[in-house]
Amino acid sequence: QLLPEAKRRGHRTLVIPPRDVADGEAAIEAEGLTKRFNNFTAVDHVSFRIGRGEIFGFLGSNGCGKTTTMKMLTGLLPASEGKAQLFGRPVNPKDIGTRKRVGYMSQSFSLYRELTVRQNLVLHARLFHVPAGEIQSRVDALMEEFALRPYAGALPDALPVGIRQRLSLAVAVVHEPEMLILDEPTSGVDPVARDEFWERLIDLSRHHNVTIFISTHFMNEGERCDRISLMHAGRVLASDTPAALIRSRGAANLEQAFISYLEQPEEGAPRAESSAAFINAAARGKDESSARGFFSPCRAWAYTRREAMEIRRDPIRLAFALLAPLLLMIVFGYGISFDVEKLPFAALDRDQTPESRTYLEQFRGSRYFQERSPIASHADLERRLASGELKVAIEIPPDFGLRLRRGARPEIGAWVDGAMPFRGETARGYVNALYLTYLDELSLREQGRLRDRLPVIIENRFRYNQGFKSADAMVPGVIMVILGVIPAIMTALAVAREKELGSIINLYVTPITGAEFILGKQLPYVVIAILNFLCLLLMAVLLFEVPVRGSVAALMLGALLYTLATTGFGLVVSCFVKSQIAAIFAAPLLVVIPATNFSGLMSPVSSLTGGAKVMGYSFPAAYFHGISVGAFTKALGFGDLAGSYLALGGFFAAFVVLARILLKTQET
Repeated sequence: QLLPEAKRRGHRTLVIPPRDVADGEAAIEAEGLTKRFNNFTAVDHVSFRIGRGEIFGFLGSNGCGKTTTMKMLTGLLPASEGKAQLFGRPVNPKDIGTRKRVGYMSQSFSLYRELTVRQNLVLHARLFHVPAGEIQSRVDALMEEFALRPYAGALPDALPVGIRQRLSLAVAVVHEPEMLILDEPTSGVDPVARDEFWERLIDLSRHHNVTIFISTHFMNEGERCDRISLMHAGRVLASDTPAALIRSRGAANLEQAFISYLEQPEEGAPRAESSAAFINAAARGKDESSARGFFSPCRAWAYTRREAMEIRRDPIRLAFALLAPLLLMIVFGYGISFDVEKLPFAALDRDQTPESRTYLEQFRGSRYFQERSPIASHADLERRLASGELKVAIEIPPDFGLRLRRGARPEIGAWVDGAMPFRGETARGYVNALYLTYLDELSLREQGRLRDRLPVIIENRFRYNQGFKSADAMVPGVIMVILGVIPAIMTALAVAREKELGSIINLYVTPITGAEFILGKQLPYVVIAILNFLCLLLMAVLLFEVPVRGSVAALMLGALLYTLATTGFGLVVSCFVKSQIAAIFAAPLLVVIPATNFSGLMSPVSSLTGGAKVMGYSFPAAYFHGISVGAFTKALGFGDLAGSYLALGGFFAAFVVLARILLKTQET
């Protein structure tokens, strides 16, 4: 009566028809169920028996063990002691056949917030193997029955709490289960919405013979059940019909009866409901034909579509997946370079002769040097080198030209900035080469012959990358790093995100297997990674002008196997960690180090020794680096790269198996 008139309009008193008890077959049987968390006993030797079509309630305060008991019955939690059976079969979290007969609705909203109302229903219909031809009609009927049609295109977060609870129940019954397990389904909804919810439960029980096991802490809901168990501190105080419990305590209502049991718990000690079915449970449980089920492409594809929709509706994640590789390609492609060119230099020419000026022209005409204003003194030379204005300083002595004309070999002074050893060493080589070239040209011009040389002339010729361009060497490696890091990070968030949001419970209660879940999750990220690879390939050819000299098809096959391996590694991380923050930190750290230091990017893996070499061959990056460099610069094809293909395929299989081992199919 306290609700506004608009809320109360159309409300009618709830009528509960009597239950037909002709069928005495049990749907749920529990004997001595116990759950301990270290030294804390959450559920203590709970026993009960629930018949087909019965509405059985668990009544108790928050934290008394109701949810824990329900999770043990659905296989979400393993029992520490005791036995439980569903439809005469021992509870087994891997029993796909039993899962298809049960609908579960958790206390917290666990549906996918990225999917619309209709898409959530369609997804669960596919997961429960509703025939494809019946899915649309089944979904339409449920939307009509549960008054969800006006919200068909809405996302769950935009719905009122009562509508979301209605959607959760519709999802739980989309596959027409024989049993519903509902964990405090009406928490947070108003009394009118609660009565509407109960009307649907009563209809399912009385007209469809659906067994309903419901937990609640509302006394009026307990009175609507056919039978209830009063629970406190992990123990069942009493179990009977609400009227019988009230009579047994001489109370006016169920609330007073419950208080009476709490005040005298020894009189309400849990009564084990014996069941002869337990005697033959092991024999009946041996039929494991459906225990593990089989791999269903339909169920895996359903998760693939769900994951793809989630990515598509998250613009930040989608932008990161598509644009981050392109940005990194530009940054790394231009930023990582071993080309030493346009070194700023200046000269302190104390000779000022045609010979000294001709010598300096060698520097001015080289692409490796850029001239700055002349040096005035030694102090000026030191100052400009220290400030970084100059990388090379040349000092020509006063008698340079005179000694050259006399046939001597005069010395010159060259100061090289060695703050960066690689660039300094290269610059020194440039200076020496230019000086020797100048002497050769001078000898040829004045004497008609070259200077005396060693009896053997050694010339370096590069078999690959003859131009010694950094882009040709680095771009294939950059592609390897990017395809290792970004897909792994994206995939690492996949399972961790479901753990944080609570939607991982759908894995526990739907008949999808762990392999289907993992591969269904992985496929969208593999597709995104392949799109990234194609974009990176175009950038390499068009922007960095690095041609593919080998087989493009061989390179693409290597990229496919590599992305399968790196996304598989991301799933391993995702199944191991418990939060998205941990996944974001762990994935790049575990990928970047081997992909940059031990893959051949900086130095060949064959040149590594000890643990570094083991690390290099223990991660897929080294194998794809060989494929990438081989296809781009060495003109290699399928036959040359077969060993790397096998290694990458092995990494993919190993990572998927490891992820499946780490993926929990029960709560802990």
